[in-house]
Amino acid sequence: MKVEITNKGLLSLIIDGGRVGRQKDGFCQSGPMDELAYSWANFLAFNMDNTPCLEVMGNISLQVTEACAIAATGRDVTLTVNGEHRPNYTTVLLNAFDEVSVGSATLGCKSYLAISGNWQVPDVVGSASTVMREGLGGLNENGQPLQQGHVIEIKQNSLLNIERKRLRKLHQALRPKYNLEIPINVIPGYQIDRFSNVAQQLFVSSEYTVTSSIDRMGYRFNGPDIRSSIDTMRSEAVHLGAVQVPPDGQPIVMMRDRQTLGGYPKLGCVNPIDINRLAQAVPGEKIHFAFQNNEAARAQCLLATSRMRQLQGEML
Repeated sequence: MKVEITNKGLLSLIIDGGRVGRQKDGFCQSGPMDELAYSWANFLAFNMDNTPCLEVMGNISLQVTEACAIAATGRDVTLTVNGEHRPNYTTVLLNAFDEVSVGSATLGCKSYLAISGNWQVPDVVGSASTVMREGLGGLNENGQPLQQGHVIEIKQNSLLNIERKRLRKLHQALRPKYNLEIPINVIPGYQIDRFSNVAQQLFVSSEYTVTSSIDRMGYRFNGPDIRSSIDTMRSEAVHLGAVQVPPDGQPIVMMRDRQTLGGYPKLGCVNPIDINRLAQAVPGEKIHFAFQNNEAARAQCLLATSRMRQLQGEML
């Protein structure tokens, strides 16, 4: 089956689970900004974990040459087939030469489109994920986003014929929540003591605005200055969700395409569960941070993973 891109949207990338374990070799992690939406898209489209899919900003349009199953997920995601609205977070069956459009009702949010089957895309350093900054991955292995006229080849998924009569749906109440009024939890790091008690309290009691300086590398915020007693430090590994504080005192949360090393002091690291919610924030929106105990964060992550697997098991 061929999938032809007829409208690329603002930014459309091929992504998968990312280059796990390759940061030590100088490659960024990459992968989905909203890992939860990505995982649900693949499951609902009868794909295995780590199957590539499309991460979209704006509205992408494409045409398929054969019948297949798709699923669209994300914040305020919209899906149309041949101009007619279809449900999100649900398996949707397509016929040959159907035209599909996927986007978000909130400009700047990420949508995920999974298409059933074995994607015939290059594997570069263990992943198909596109990293524009590194010129790595994607359809042509050069980090280029999808363009109009690009064609993706996908081999049919044998599960589809077996499961055609039992399509999958994630009910509204169980879908990811993107409420930014709930604080973003930060697990304190080993440099937390280099920020005064006043600075720490200011960080968690203040409102921060998402700036326009956000991308897959990191999210910058505007709010009260947070100062550290560290003037200079050696560069060190940067984890997903690390809350760096540069000299201007405005925090930066490092995201999927972050650099492998950084030299700014860090307050801590955003809970992996909250990374998904933060990744869907758009410029101008307000957020609050809260410190969370490491053990509480670990328990929350384990519970969320267990709950997701339970829900998926009930749909099999």
